[in-house]
Amino acid sequence: MARYVDEYDFGDVLADLPRGRDADHVGRPPNAYFEHPANIAATESLSFDVRENVESKLFLGVTGGKVVTGQRMPDGRVPRWVQGGVPQGVADDRHHFLLAGSRGGKGRAFLVNNLIALPSMTSSLTIDPKGDLAATTARYRAEALGQEVAVTDMFDCSGSKTRKFRKGLNVIDGLCRADRKTFTADAMLIADALVVESESIENPHWDECTKEAISGLCAHIATHSNYSDGQRNLVTVWELAAAACEPDPNDAHAFALENEMLANDAAGGYVRAVARAFYSRTGDEFASVASNMRRHLSFIGIEAMQDALRGPCVDPAKIKNGSLAWYVSIPTMRDHALKGFKRLCVQTCLAACEKEQQQFGNQAVFFLDEFHALGRMKCIETAIAQFAGLGVKLVIVLQDLSQIQRIYPKSWQTFLGNAGTLQTFAGNDEATLSYLSKRVGEAVTVSHSSNQPSRDQVLESANSGMSWALGNKPLLTPTELEFYFARDDAKLRQLVLRPGYRPMVLQRCFYDKSEYFAGRFDRRDT
Repeated sequence: MARYVDEYDFGDVLADLPRGRDADHVGRPPNAYFEHPANIAATESLSFDVRENVESKLFLGVTGGKVVTGQRMPDGRVPRWVQGGVPQGVADDRHHFLLAGSRGGKGRAFLVNNLIALPSMTSSLTIDPKGDLAATTARYRAEALGQEVAVTDMFDCSGSKTRKFRKGLNVIDGLCRADRKTFTADAMLIADALVVESESIENPHWDECTKEAISGLCAHIATHSNYSDGQRNLVTVWELAAAACEPDPNDAHAFALENEMLANDAAGGYVRAVARAFYSRTGDEFASVASNMRRHLSFIGIEAMQDALRGPCVDPAKIKNGSLAWYVSIPTMRDHALKGFKRLCVQTCLAACEKEQQQFGNQAVFFLDEFHALGRMKCIETAIAQFAGLGVKLVIVLQDLSQIQRIYPKSWQTFLGNAGTLQTFAGNDEATLSYLSKRVGEAVTVSHSSNQPSRDQVLESANSGMSWALGNKPLLTPTELEFYFARDDAKLRQLVLRPGYRPMVLQRCFYDKSEYFAGRFDRRDT
């Protein structure tokens, strides 16, 4: 053992630890503090070239900007924005978390900025509930950057400027081109996205049976000669689900779809096996599974939805092997009905990135605004740590932590643990503020006290009655976090946390008020 001690410096790995370096080391109290803005501005890895973002950094904000005040608005608020400053960004192959309260300016301070600043070689999938992201940036990415752009917007919420980019999604067409070895698994993935599991149902039996039935229908339509290319889409799946209980006119003891699927020996017998499992159920179980299947596919009955499933369609493989910016715009009032389709868009792209071996550019970026609205997606929950290795960076956008805690009660910390950056502002809920207060750590504080010394104390020891003591307090309390990073904060501050680095305070930069983004976006239709 002595030979090893002489040969190697074993103590160096402990040398900078603040406490517990050895049994007698008293150490120093915890002392968290913010990185100085001048140091942030001077850090090369955080510098951001808005015009030549070849590293595909995510734009965070600026340091040293000048806050400009506008005229008071009718609701009493005073508008403020930042001019100038040093642009800051981060290139991290891990995921990104953005927490900002309702009406906090997520799009104006982060999402639009990055949809402008990402280079043409970086593909993106953007969940765009209001259509404003597509309306503002789609034309720029197509015409100025030369990137292929697709906007899936059944209800025209992104306006007239995006209509020339409109495309839908035909997953059955993709299934037809799937490899034999993955065909059945791909059909299962489609069904898994379409069936939105209820948070209140503890027994997964009905949803699992429904997924099996839908995957079998997808596989059947993709392989059976009765269906032409124009019929190979989810509209036909919906039609067959609605007709699943129609009797066969030539066989009084069977259903028409049952006999058709039993005669289909494609997919290694999977279609036939699904038909047997579905039609072997009797009584209430058969009726319940059939009803549940129709319920999960009911959104396809919307005529605008059918147009998106049958018309010109996106090729999700281009997210990785090409250069594609895909916007999925589903307005909030329609979100509940179309949640299955939105999940399908995300899951199809993730599956394509896993399957595709060749990466065209930098990591594809998935901007998942209102992430909680997707519901629980097992594929994301089980593979959150692996997506970065597949060439995908998830930008998870939430209003508060309770939204993800409700959907992923056992694994929400896994999502945060795999994030390279946590960016937050405009928060006002207790759960989020308390979590952030713990994350930023504790700082050394000084407390003063005074008392009235006696005459003898003054004469004998010159006691002034004043005393002080060192202690530890949170670097920022939840109340302070709410105040200093509020939506209407006079300095437009935001908090940025990165594992292994000190907390950073940056300024929010609004794309429509900054010289860095001038002339690179469209005004929304009025």
